[in-house]
Amino acid sequence: MSLGLVYYTGTLRGNGDMRHVIGIDAGGTATRAVLLDETGHCLGYGRSGAGNPTSAGARLAVSNQVIATLAAVGQSAITPDLVMLTLAGGLGHESAAPLADALADAGLHTAVEVTGDVMSAYFSATAVPTGYLVLSGTGAISARIVDGELDGLADGIGWLLGDEGSGFWIGHRVVRAAAADLEGRGPTTALTPLVMALVDDEALPDEDVRRPEVWKVMRRVYGRRPVECAEYAPLAFRAAASGDPLATEILEGALAGLLTSCGSLVGDDDRPIVLAGGLLYDGGPLSDGLKERYPGRCLRAHDGTAGAALLGLRAVGAAADADTLARIHATLAPLQ
Repeated sequence: MSLGLVYYTGTLRGNGDMRHVIGIDAGGTATRAVLLDETGHCLGYGRSGAGNPTSAGARLAVSNQVIATLAAVGQSAITPDLVMLTLAGGLGHESAAPLADALADAGLHTAVEVTGDVMSAYFSATAVPTGYLVLSGTGAISARIVDGELDGLADGIGWLLGDEGSGFWIGHRVVRAAAADLEGRGPTTALTPLVMALVDDEALPDEDVRRPEVWKVMRRVYGRRPVECAEYAPLAFRAAASGDPLATEILEGALAGLLTSCGSLVGDDDRPIVLAGGLLYDGGPLSDGLKERYPGRCLRAHDGTAGAALLGLRAVGAAADADTLARIHATLAPLQ
């Protein structure tokens, strides 16, 4: 079992009259927790392994959530008024009780609330309570937030039904293009040698009339979960940057999908649009396309731990404005 990372700053004391919360960003690979007071000063930070029940399993996920929380509390002797757990997967309140029980077993008796990581991503970038979020990572989803509450979603329904403009959506088209090129069914593309570099270590059958390169692509793609096609998405960005027309076409289709999903939610207003996920990086074609469509409105999401922290403060009725968010970011960074 991981012991997590423990950081603490400030004077050791009890709660006194100051309210405290813990914000947790529980992801598929890591769980990060921060302890902060009601003014937005971050006091302790903890990190552990995967904390999402969907990917890690419920038992391991809760264990890692507890480890990160206790590490954030450290030696401070502070019992938080609330733990705000944010995670993907729409697991909702069913994740609150297991964490509250596990924390109580560890000697930390506190209330637990759960919300989606869409909310923590949004509030990592802005304290404005009404706005929008567009996320493109392995999956893709758009959201509308009204008065600090999730008000609407578009897409994010998985690789079989949607996730248009996601890493899977792009990566799937990349490997299809490479396979078609290898078999002469499609145009020559710079994507093909990039794909082959990733699958070259795959074994081949003893004899077959099919081209060995096609076998390697087939074995890699069919030997893994479909959603893992997302690993090929970066190849589209590389090939498009070198002028490959097919890669450019794929990315244009991805942008169109994102614009369609967010366009079904975004109003004709000046509310912020937060861009989140690994494929909406600053200066990238998808991010630039969204900024061109919505000039002056797009912000880049930051560490979801900061968003979870701000959500925790909102939940206990503390100030959760732009100054508070800036203070969270400023005092969280040194702890990390």
